[in-house]
Amino acid sequence: MKNREMLRRVQRLDDLIQRTAEATDGDLELQAHWAKYLCVLCAGMLEVAVPELYGAYVKRRASSEVGAFAASALSSVRNPKPVKFLELSARFDTAWKVDLEKFFSEDGRGDAIESIMNHRHLIAHGKDSNITMSALKTYYSKAIKVLEFIEGQCAA
Repeated sequence: MKNREMLRRVQRLDDLIQRTAEATDGDLELQAHWAKYLCVLCAGMLEVAVPELYGAYVKRRASSEVGAFAASALSSVRNPKPVKFLELSARFDTAWKVDLEKFFSEDGRGDAIESIMNHRHLIAHGKDSNITMSALKTYYSKAIKVLEFIEGQCAA
């Protein structure tokens, strides 16, 4: 990640994930609780990524007034499941949507984001979530790849 805000968030999550293994000392139940907490943080990172990555693109490419308007509109995007990422990318460039859709379909990347958001919803509403640290790490690494891909699209 080159975007400073996103890099800061990724580094924070990386650190927390690494520290969780040490702090739980192999206790699977504790790890499951930490996985829930970290899943909520991952979902928050995805939510922040929308205005951060697309907003930076608009601010570079448009007048300050248009950039401010777009950043404001982008900040209202909530619960960014893959379909929202696709809809948003299509608003910028239909080719971006096609490329992102293909990227989502490879290696289960879209499914990983969908899983993060679905588990976050369950956790936030006090329902059972069977997320594990192992699954979260997998989803998280795939989500980072998606954000890097979007950042690359926006770099043009």
